[in-house]
Amino acid sequence: MNIYLSLLLQFLLISSSIIILFKYRKSIGLAPLYIFLGATQYLQSLTGARVYFEVLDEIIVYPGSVIVFSSILFAALLIYIKEGVSSARTLIFGLIISNILLLALFGITYEQELASSFKNDLKSPSVFLLNYKYFAIGTVLLLLDFIWMVIIYQYLISKIRKLKLFWVLFLSLFTVLFFDSILFNLIFNYGAIDFNAVLFGHILAKSFAALIFSLMLYTYLKIMDPDKYRATFIANQDRDIFSILKYRKKYLDLKVEKHQTEEELTAQLTTSLNNISDGFISLDTNWCYTYINKKAANLLGKTPKDLLGKHIWTEFPEGEYLSFGTMYKKAIETQKTIYFEDYYEPLDKWFENRIYPSEEGLTIYFTDITDIKKADKDNQMLISLIETSDDFIGLATLEGKPIYLNANGRKLIGLNTELENIVSITDFFPEAYIDVIINEHLPSINKDNRWNGETHLKNMTTGDLIPIEKSSFLIKDPETNKPIALGIVATDITLRKEAEEKLRNSEQTLRRLSSKAPVAIFQSDNEGRCNYVNEEWIKYSGLTFNESLNFGWSNAIHPEDKNFVLEQWQKSASSNERLLQDFRLLHKNGDVKWISSKAVGVFDANQKLISYIGILIDITERKNAEEQVIKSEKYLENIINNIGDPVFVKDEHSHILLVNNAFCNLLDLPKEDIIGKTLAENVSPSERDEAFRIDKQVIDSGIDSINEETMTLSDKETLIISTKKTRFIDRSNTKFLVGVIRDITERKKTELELENYKNNLEKLVESRTSELEKEKIKAQSADLMKSAFLATMSHELRTPMNAIIGFTGILLKELAGPLNDEQKKQLAMVKDSGEHLLGLINDVLDISKIEAGKLNVTYYPFDYLASLERTIDFLLPQAKVKGLNFRTEITEMDITLLSDERRVEQVLLNLFSNAIKFSKKGTITIKIDVEDDFVFTQVIDEGIGIKKEDLVRLFMPFVQLEVGLSRNHEGTGLGLAICKSLIEKLGGTLQVSSELGVGSNFMFKLPLKNSNKIIT
Repeated sequence: MNIYLSLLLQFLLISSSIIILFKYRKSIGLAPLYIFLGATQYLQSLTGARVYFEVLDEIIVYPGSVIVFSSILFAALLIYIKEGVSSARTLIFGLIISNILLLALFGITYEQELASSFKNDLKSPSVFLLNYKYFAIGTVLLLLDFIWMVIIYQYLISKIRKLKLFWVLFLSLFTVLFFDSILFNLIFNYGAIDFNAVLFGHILAKSFAALIFSLMLYTYLKIMDPDKYRATFIANQDRDIFSILKYRKKYLDLKVEKHQTEEELTAQLTTSLNNISDGFISLDTNWCYTYINKKAANLLGKTPKDLLGKHIWTEFPEGEYLSFGTMYKKAIETQKTIYFEDYYEPLDKWFENRIYPSEEGLTIYFTDITDIKKADKDNQMLISLIETSDDFIGLATLEGKPIYLNANGRKLIGLNTELENIVSITDFFPEAYIDVIINEHLPSINKDNRWNGETHLKNMTTGDLIPIEKSSFLIKDPETNKPIALGIVATDITLRKEAEEKLRNSEQTLRRLSSKAPVAIFQSDNEGRCNYVNEEWIKYSGLTFNESLNFGWSNAIHPEDKNFVLEQWQKSASSNERLLQDFRLLHKNGDVKWISSKAVGVFDANQKLISYIGILIDITERKNAEEQVIKSEKYLENIINNIGDPVFVKDEHSHILLVNNAFCNLLDLPKEDIIGKTLAENVSPSERDEAFRIDKQVIDSGIDSINEETMTLSDKETLIISTKKTRFIDRSNTKFLVGVIRDITERKKTELELENYKNNLEKLVESRTSELEKEKIKAQSADLMKSAFLATMSHELRTPMNAIIGFTGILLKELAGPLNDEQKKQLAMVKDSGEHLLGLINDVLDISKIEAGKLNVTYYPFDYLASLERTIDFLLPQAKVKGLNFRTEITEMDITLLSDERRVEQVLLNLFSNAIKFSKKGTITIKIDVEDDFVFTQVIDEGIGIKKEDLVRLFMPFVQLEVGLSRNHEGTGLGLAICKSLIEKLGGTLQVSSELGVGSNFMFKLPLKNSNKIIT
């Protein structure tokens, strides 16, 4: 292992061992720590000069001596800080005594060794192998170092209080170890050849040791024991610098004095606590009262005697789950002081609480602040009202010295200094007005208690005058009715004054400026009666000046816009809001102009609406341009949406501005989730970085880029795309990126397959062709045998079945004699089963003829709707039994179909029967439509529906989607296969769409005429 790592581990092991033994001193005592330090002291005596190594080929370091000696000082400083002078002194004296005993034992065993060697000529090694001089002097140095270290630490912590704790610890250890290195080497190594190397080695090693042990000690005090450290830190600051050298008085005197002091303090504390205005209680760890002063008992409505020894949550159960109980428990758990205010509803009081936890329980100070809270609430509402007021609100002494000014008042006069710097309220007014305030306002206030009127304030920053409406008044003591202050409330009337001035000059100014204005200008009263228009208005409207007056101006509005404009005018007049709208004017000569109209109200000094002034701007060209832009945008959108490949436009920061429908389909996202985004989160980081790199390259260089990339969207397979990106710069020099994406995944797969088969294609084709030819011959043979067998068997079965059905019918008619009810029931079942079996046989015969190509159809014209009606009537009883209804939607009421009527009705019967069979409720809808010489028929049910993956098997012969013993519906699986074959035989097609659990839609179409067919 590296020597430096080994040394660092030794540092950490010894320091952490000391810290752990000290941390758990209350459980195991300090004896294990003292034993450990004694052992390390003996270890130092054995290895101090035996183990060393060189640094930089010159400096000699004795790691054992450095680490062990430094660790003893580290432990001594820790105990001094945490346990005090007495414990630290005990540690050092204990180590010195143990060292003296070791020296004595060394002497005894050494004499034994000498005697044994002289007598027996044998070597008898000593049990304790010590360097007597080294160990003795080291013991003395240890004592001196300890005293010196404590004095330095106490000086730094007491006299230089701004010094950080870490530096106090480091300087204490470093200084002692530094001088120890010098003194030790002067004693033992002075004059030696390697004196300098050993000295520098000691200084370097012990400096490093001081740093490591300072860090460990600082970490323990600040992190492992932070709360307790704060108390000991304060105590350390108050110790005497030379406290380590001083002894206390005799123990017995201290014990007596301590007892007397405790009794006196207890009596004084009890008296003090009973006389304080705060409630004070203490609780033990079982939540029982151990002390309660009179004030606390009074606030809680009890006596101390009633509560002492009682459980708090037994006496006040409602408080356990309020904030009080929560905070008490939190203090116990965290052992941290907690301060909070809250309302205690059972006593209808507000309390301020200070909770001090300890290992013995809780100490709680609380004060009734109910009256303060109520007063604070009232005062806060009043202050909030004043501070948020738009008026100037201030207070001054009777002599005129300002004592309060609200925020808006400060803002109004531009006050950027404290009120204490203002001598008199007259500083808020113009100098020329000060005499008026002193000689008129103040006497009036003293005589009549107030003064109201208009005047001016002065802006103290700019010097501008601010017109105000002011009210000054005396504030009196409600009890003595004597004046105590001067109040001022002022309202800024600058806007009102300006409005009055503008109102006086408005009409003349308006007419002078607007007569040749390039826009139309008008003026009206508050009801809309026009009293002025300029020349541009006359040009816009084609009306004369007199024709425009009163309500004549409305005749110039386009008839289609007139009602809307007048409604908006009335709405604006009733709400005193500005009128802003676009509409059309119709000139007398028939020209139409789009204009933008803006009208604002004119108010008098009392803010009463008296008239309107408005302008009209010709925006015809803008409207035409907007219309063209809309058309262009729609045209562009239609173009890009008809492009099959995804198209996008980005800004120079890769944010998407425009996409077509194909792009949205590629990402499976709506446009609103794409526009304005980079879609970086939708692809992998590598693909995103590559795409951004190419975007920046094209934007910066202007060179088109065509790249093949991969795109891996969330939960989808990786696509291979070809992307072309081009830079576009508009008239404002803004750069855009235009891109087109083409999905080439299938092409790449095909290319790969072609590559794999290119070299052996002919051999593969030849082999595959041979295999297919053999399979084809086998399949044809098997198919012909099957069809022949089915046709023969179906014919043989149909003959006896017809006989069974016929004779059963005769029996049911009772031609051979009467039947009882049970016989009729059984014969009816035989007849129904026979007819069902005959239908199956017919299906088998039909499918065999179809597959053998021997099914003949006969074409002749028939009424398609009549066939449809007969089929529905035939199946209607079955539908009624299941609670189903038929509904038809027919677009044409006369449909003549040139086809095979029996086969068409067979198809309808099969499709309707399936709809009934697979539906439990709802309506079966039949839609009939005629289009392009075809009749379209849809059979829509609300049944069980079909899975998407099962649709491909739906029209296969002898295939049923339900298999096994769990089938819920009977049948052979031939009905739909026959329907499809018959419809295709008749020149039509059959399609299906379905959703599982919703229903199915079977649609087939047949040509109205079959001109190439022979009608028989």
